[in-house]
Amino acid sequence: MPKRPFRTVTPQGTEILVETLPHVRSCSVGFWVKRGSCCELPQEEGLAHFIEHTVFKGTERYPCPQVMAEATDRLGGNVDAFTGKENACFYGKVLREQLPALVDLLGELVTTPRFDADELARERQVILEEISQSEDQPDDWASELFYAHFWPEGALAHPILGTREQVAGYGPDQARAYFQKTYRAPNLLIAAAGDIQAGAFLDLLQPILDRIPPGHDGTRSDSNQPIPFLLNTPRKDLQQISLVMGFPAYPHQHPDRSALNLLSFVLGAGMSSRLFMELRERHALCYQVGSYVSQYRDTGALQIAASCAPDRAQELVRRTVSECARVRREGVTADELERAKLQLRTSLALNQESTSNRMFSLAHQAIHMDRLRSLDEQVGEIDQVDLEQVHRVAAQVLRPEAFGVSALGTTRATGIRLRDLEDGTCP
Repeated sequence: MPKRPFRTVTPQGTEILVETLPHVRSCSVGFWVKRGSCCELPQEEGLAHFIEHTVFKGTERYPCPQVMAEATDRLGGNVDAFTGKENACFYGKVLREQLPALVDLLGELVTTPRFDADELARERQVILEEISQSEDQPDDWASELFYAHFWPEGALAHPILGTREQVAGYGPDQARAYFQKTYRAPNLLIAAAGDIQAGAFLDLLQPILDRIPPGHDGTRSDSNQPIPFLLNTPRKDLQQISLVMGFPAYPHQHPDRSALNLLSFVLGAGMSSRLFMELRERHALCYQVGSYVSQYRDTGALQIAASCAPDRAQELVRRTVSECARVRREGVTADELERAKLQLRTSLALNQESTSNRMFSLAHQAIHMDRLRSLDEQVGEIDQVDLEQVHRVAAQVLRPEAFGVSALGTTRATGIRLRDLEDGTCP
């Protein structure tokens, strides 16, 4: 029987998770901040991401980018960070011999950044370039447009990168104020997986834990109510229309989450999926299409992404809605459900072979699910889903009247109209 991960919470409120894997030689560690772009006030949009970048520009022990870069390279592994809608994470993966150095470096990032004005000015320009790069990638930008219009009154609409106007105004004062408010003990979670013993790991963490201020900022994301929408955004430099379509779905802890993921697999995961066969193989409307589930604290979406020629966008959207309506009416077949279960079980099992993925899974479950589930428990939840449950979820989720579409493409009109989609049929 595999040993359960170690889990504790410090008196100040920082949660610590350790999964010991004695058969590997690597260690993965993540310092998670349970605050992302969803938790920003309107005047703070982009600051969570801004902090993620600027802490790497220097800390008390690693005072400038060159010293920081040299320390990172000496680890021999990798160090990285990301900001999401609900979290930010600073993480690394190294051989077990380098674990103390990795923990020290990550601890510096989340406790003692310098926020030097000159370094921040340079990094601010880097972030502005990142915004431009995102706008130059149609798939990314269509996704941003989807979030901005599907949840227009909620914090999910906030762009993770922020806007150019806001980022251009951020400096040491704004960075320091946001950092001091947010990087507090109850907002932090530290997860580790690999050749790590819990006791020794806690000893490494203690000097860092002593530097983390207590208290709570009290910030939570506001309610995100999805609305149907249609957005055609012209871009004269593009040859195709990039589409992100979606339906309102369930939050993280919903009891039908496994059935929802299996429904998404049937719709758009793999070459035998409904949408791949309908849109690409039968009608040659696109090169690739995929569906995926995005889940958050209080809401979620089942999203579908594809690109096509401008004059075929209306047909692609109509056939997508039509296929979703067919699944809503008829459900899925036993063979489709079994294939989806195998895909999902395989994905979970393969992720178990990476210490990084084990660390990410630990943190995700602790933050979003409130409890840690073993691989057997997760697989058991998948196996329990039956055709009736998937059909019920499809009836609840795949509602054409709740459909949202963001279309980013050429200046030629796509001709997509929501009222043409409401019956869920396609000639």
